[in-house]
Amino acid sequence: MRTIRLLCALVLACSACSAPADNKPCAAGFTCTTLHVPLDRQRADGPSLDLAVIAADNVDAPRGVLLLLTGGPGQPGVPLLPSLQRNVHPDVLRDYRLVMFDQRGTGSNGINCASLQETVGGSDFLTPPTTAVDECAQRIGTGLGYYGTPDTVDDIEQLRQSLKVDRLTLDGTSYGSFTAAQYGLKYPDQVQTLVLDSVVPHKGFDPMGMDLMAATGPVLKAACRQDPACTTDPVADLAWLVQHGVSGTDLMETLSVASLNSVNPTLKGIPAILHAARTGDDTGLKELFQQMTSKGLTYGTLSAGLHMATLCSDLHFPWSGKPDRATALDDAVRRLDPKQLYPYDMATARGQLMIQGCLRWPAARVSTYPAAQQLLPRTLILHGSNDLFCPLDWSRWEQAHSRNAELVVIPGSGHSVQRDARGQEAVREFLLH
Repeated sequence: MRTIRLLCALVLACSACSAPADNKPCAAGFTCTTLHVPLDRQRADGPSLDLAVIAADNVDAPRGVLLLLTGGPGQPGVPLLPSLQRNVHPDVLRDYRLVMFDQRGTGSNGINCASLQETVGGSDFLTPPTTAVDECAQRIGTGLGYYGTPDTVDDIEQLRQSLKVDRLTLDGTSYGSFTAAQYGLKYPDQVQTLVLDSVVPHKGFDPMGMDLMAATGPVLKAACRQDPACTTDPVADLAWLVQHGVSGTDLMETLSVASLNSVNPTLKGIPAILHAARTGDDTGLKELFQQMTSKGLTYGTLSAGLHMATLCSDLHFPWSGKPDRATALDDAVRRLDPKQLYPYDMATARGQLMIQGCLRWPAARVSTYPAAQQLLPRTLILHGSNDLFCPLDWSRWEQAHSRNAELVVIPGSGHSVQRDARGQEAVREFLLH
């Protein structure tokens, strides 16, 4: 998928084939298959993509199929089965048939933009080099407008049909929650239940990250209260660092990665590092930058190219529909209220990957979404109180725009709540009762 010419590595002679092929045992208790999907569903005679699928062998599971959706966008599904399977309660694995797949543009045959991968990896925040963005767009070629979430939603529907089941239970984390909700909006009758973990709201979000910046202060203050050793004001220290030349995008990246459950869900020790940097000792902050980063992730782990292609298709930008992107961005930045960005600043909003990357991204097909804006299926929403990737307000909004949704907030947990035993138990209770 490096360019449209290189799609030959993935293309089949018949793009209309919808059933998985090449069934073969892979991981113990699972079978691997390939789902053939059209790149452009309006061109039946056009190129197609091969998406890897892995499904548990308990085809007669009493509660049907549980489809786990990964995040990013850019994470594959099949290679992450061993780690994500551990996040599912054994009782759920017994009663459901677990299925995962590599969403278009991900996995071993995914979009590989080497320079972008090296410089930003899986980050939402780091400012991408302009040459890396340009090279990636050229590598993907004329197909770069066919990696939006609505394309993946239709791939999921094709997968459901190929599995020969009437309905799916979908469990999506982070960007995967957005994909799951979009599927629920478009195909509500094909959904049994939804689990949305660390929600990205189905309305989308501001690519300048205003919600994320505004949520940083309350999360850091709460983390400080949870740590008896914290005696400083981490929000004031963070604001001081931003005002005195430390990159706001680097800080957003570092703190967000630190809020991952597997790294440091309580953010313990980070207030002390921020305060030390403010008072002249930045050794700990430099080490934190090196440890808590998405740089260098391989494209088989999270495709930076797919990440960019999806975001640039999915999101609404200040320049959308306007001929002069730079002027439209300048106007939008001037209208920002600095108080709403605190402890960050306008330069942080302007410098984020989604703004600087998509500003240079070639104009292409834009994602279109269902007219319905209320989620109808029965839904469980999970959120960690210390999540610095997705603000808690996003989950509250999602609940308010769902007909039958329960919100469970896990105190002290970070991003991706199902890594936490409390999150796993909440899902078990929801899915089995």
